[in-house]
Amino acid sequence: MARSVDQKKATGYITKAENSLHISKIAIKESAYDAAVMNAVHSAINSLDALTTYFIGKRASGAHTEVLSLIKGILDQREYEETQKQYNTLLGMKNESEYQPDLMSLKEAESAIKLAERVFEKVKAKLQG
Repeated sequence: MARSVDQKKATGYITKAENSLHISKIAIKESAYDAAVMNAVHSAINSLDALTTYFIGKRASGAHTEVLSLIKGILDQREYEETQKQYNTLLGMKNESEYQPDLMSLKEAESAIKLAERVFEKVKAKLQG
């Protein structure tokens, strides 16, 4: 389910994405790997919300994977496939980092940050035209 959003609000989503990414880097320095992963995941979620809000005035409001159908018409095929893979990998880490008792590792946190950075940078470039 997609919800209409004022396109001017895209800047709020990209700021949230950037802030979450920044916090994930601080968390990794503090060996708070679960927090690093959680923030990386939320950075990607907000990045894609910024993208869809800016271009089509909508954002996913149901399952987190719903945004993938919205970005399909915004990104070219190669960009879409890369983003889909990166985003799905991050979503796969969401449950474990937020709700499960097992702790995330340094390697997993570094991977999550790298993926979130790729999504963020791709979206930021699109928004800047």
